[in-house]
Amino acid sequence: MKLNSQNPWLKISAEDYEGHMSAPNVMQLKMLSEIFADVMNGISPKSIAFLGCTTGNGFEHLIGKDIEQIVGVDINPEYISVCRKRFAEKLPQLKLICEDLSNVNFPDSTFDLIHAALVFEYVDTDMLLSKISKWLKPGGIMSVVLQLPSETSAPVTETPFESIKSLVSVIKLIDPLEFKTLAQKQGLEETTNEIAKLKSGKSFSVIKYMRKAF
Repeated sequence: MKLNSQNPWLKISAEDYEGHMSAPNVMQLKMLSEIFADVMNGISPKSIAFLGCTTGNGFEHLIGKDIEQIVGVDINPEYISVCRKRFAEKLPQLKLICEDLSNVNFPDSTFDLIHAALVFEYVDTDMLLSKISKWLKPGGIMSVVLQLPSETSAPVTETPFESIKSLVSVIKLIDPLEFKTLAQKQGLEETTNEIAKLKSGKSFSVIKYMRKAF
């Protein structure tokens, strides 16, 4: 494992991350958990990859499910450690990987579901879509949450957690239509597209794609 020490995500503690994401003017932790619960209510995957799993928010919805393989990936080793402490016993099929997504590889056609919420804002979109399209089984689902521009809220909301401010220089919002075009080039077809809105004024595209069966 060789992580880019300049990546700001490596300098944000689990406490700061969860504090920021659950702050009254953010409230994204709860929203993301609910979105993942909705994803799981609609399908019954046997194998799942959760990209950018952080401290395991949403993993509670996997407990007791008939799932053979759960893989969580995150670049921050503290997040992985917290996630393992919370869920290793409750999810014995869970495998956690601490790695930059640009360095992660899985065999082709490994997963029925790949979930990536607020991940593409920080990675090379083409690179990750190319990988996901290979990792998914034919007919497999990619669920994505993309943050949309807001006229009333900055991309990174101001909270007392100073370390979060380091994300301002690296976050890059993605146009869902541009994302759709890039996904289609990788054989991923959009199946659903909904908007989730928060009281803060922020809104998010919640999208599912299916890998074509060639």
